Amino acid sequence: MRVATIQIKGLTPYSPSKAFQSEKKPKESPEDFDKRCWRDHAHINKDGEVVIPAEVIRKAIIETAEFLGKGGFLQKKGSAKWTENFQRGLAVTESAPIGHTAESMKEPELVYCHADGNPKSGKRVWRRFPFFPEWAATLKVTILDDSLPVEIFERVMDEVGVFNGYGRSSPRNKGQLGRFIVENCTVTEI
Repeated sequence: MRVATIQIKGLTPYSPSKAFQSEKKPKESPEDFDKRCWRDHAHINKDGEVVIPAEVIRKAIIETAEFLGKGGFLQKKGSAKWTENFQRGLAVTESAPIGHTAESMKEPELVYCHADGNPKSGKRVWRRFPFFPEWAATLKVTILDDSLPVEIFERVMDEVGVFNGYGRSSPRNKGQLGRFIVENCTVTEI
C-alpha cells in the first residue's frame, strides 16, 4: 500500500456549489435567502477552512481514468485497461483545504442560473456562489492496489486538473472553473 501526496495549484478560479442546508426564514424572499446563505455553497471543515471534499477528489480521479481509458491511454495488455484499478484501488479519506477560510469569503460571484435546474424550463434567476480566484491544495490519496504503477497514477492526476477539475462549472460540467496543475506528487510506501 502507498500514499500519494499531491500538491496542486489552481489554473482557473474555484467555485464550490454544495446544496443549501439552511432553511428559509418566514416571509423571506428567494433573493434575500440567496443573499443571506450564499456562503453555504462552500464545504467547510471543523477548523473553518474551505475544502474540496474527499469523495469529490476520489470521484474526479476515477472519472478521469475512465475518460482516458476510453481513448486507449490506459492500456495494460490486450484490451485490458487500468480503469478498474482506479475504481477499486484508491481511497481518499481527507478533504483538502484550499487555503481560504469561511471568514475570507467576502464577495460572491453572481451567476444567471436556471431557477429549477432544468435548462429547458426557461426560468432563470441570479444566484450567488463562493468564488476563489487563487487557490491551492494538498491531496492525500491512498493507493490500495499495489499493481497500479506510479507513472500511470501520476499521468491520471495530471489529467484530472485538465479534463475534470473541481467545483461548480468545472470541465466535467462543460465549464472551465476548478482547473489545476500538479506541482508535486510524492508516493511513499506505508
